[in-house]
Amino acid sequence: MGKSTVCGLLLAACCGVSAMALAKHERTIVGAWTTTVTFVNCQTGDPVGVPAFPGLFTFHDGGTMSEYGVPPGSSPALRSPGHGVWQREEGWQDYAFTFMFRRYDATGASIGSQRVEATLKLAANGDSFVTKSAVEILGPNNNVVATGCASTVGTRFD
Repeated sequence: MGKSTVCGLLLAACCGVSAMALAKHERTIVGAWTTTVTFVNCQTGDPVGVPAFPGLFTFHDGGTMSEYGVPPGSSPALRSPGHGVWQREEGWQDYAFTFMFRRYDATGASIGSQRVEATLKLAANGDSFVTKSAVEILGPNNNVVATGCASTVGTRFD
């Protein structure tokens, strides 16, 4: 094998490794994330009430998303998975998303839904984010029965 062939193979190998490293830390929210959700005071941002709880977000290519999380003291039977949409805002780190899920009482009867609108700031390394969310709890006729705020931190699930 000639010297130029060996150099070419080494360059290709190096570029392949660099491309794989960049793909792992791509600067986008597309992918699966583990989250910690904290309900906060809408004016101060201080935690309130329920302790922080784990959840999952998946941001799908094309602008849709899936979400799931159950606060302490609640039951997975009392809510559906969340579904929604996301979009990139100004700059590569800024996003907005909205999702909703259905709510049920202990008998399984529908009691409305919950809607969450949020802004998201992706960290410079692309592997974590923080959000600020406005929460609306809707009754069976889609009337707002309560509002609140939350903050979420997310870590990319590899």
